[in-house]
Amino acid sequence: MLPDVATFSIMGKGPKYANLDRKDVKFKSSKSDAEIQLIPVSEIKSLIYTNEETQEQFQLDKRLVKEVNKNQELESEGKVLMLPLMEKGPINLYGYRSMMCKADFGNNFAAGSNGNEDNCQLTYVMIYLSKSEDTVAIAPVDYPSLSPLDLFNLKTLYKKFYTAYEIVGADCPEFLKKVDEARQNDYFSNKTFRENKKAMDAERKALLKGKKGAEASRINMKYRTELFTNMYKKLIDDYKESCK
Repeated sequence: MLPDVATFSIMGKGPKYANLDRKDVKFKSSKSDAEIQLIPVSEIKSLIYTNEETQEQFQLDKRLVKEVNKNQELESEGKVLMLPLMEKGPINLYGYRSMMCKADFGNNFAAGSNGNEDNCQLTYVMIYLSKSEDTVAIAPVDYPSLSPLDLFNLKTLYKKFYTAYEIVGADCPEFLKKVDEARQNDYFSNKTFRENKKAMDAERKALLKGKKGAEASRINMKYRTELFTNMYKKLIDDYKESCK
């Protein structure tokens, strides 16, 4: 499950509005329990919960999140966030979606924008990388903090992606060769993004046939989410294969 951040600005509002920077968690032992306990995040490692209708399990893990700075180094401080787990593996993939939605008069936030409505467009998926056993997660690019000028210098941004994987996969020399190979081939690029989009479009359009409104929006949101995350998964798969 990905939490959604709905805004009406170009680059979004960041993890604060996805409620990832919570300081405590409200807990009840059952739905009917009138008493609510506040558990400090400092005492929590992970939150695992189950959708009662579908029986699907979702997980949020506490991580000290650090960004890759302009010098291609990991910042020293960081911030503690509860990160939604997207894909579990030797390198875990965490993230949330940020969207632009049609404005409600007098309100800067859409009342019920959950990514499945036809008034929202996905702008980016904020990604974090972390080893399963680590307490630190790496944000290759902090999209909410980007300026319009940053977007005109995408090659500099893409360099941070390779640095992030080199840091998180530093224990495996074979994997570092894969990262360097990806760098030499300009894997993180608009060209790769366009190729992935073209490869997915036929299936997406087939599913959209005869669909309108919220139903069509759900299909588009699913495929656009995958489009934004599949670029990251390729090197995660490389780590799995190289570091058994």
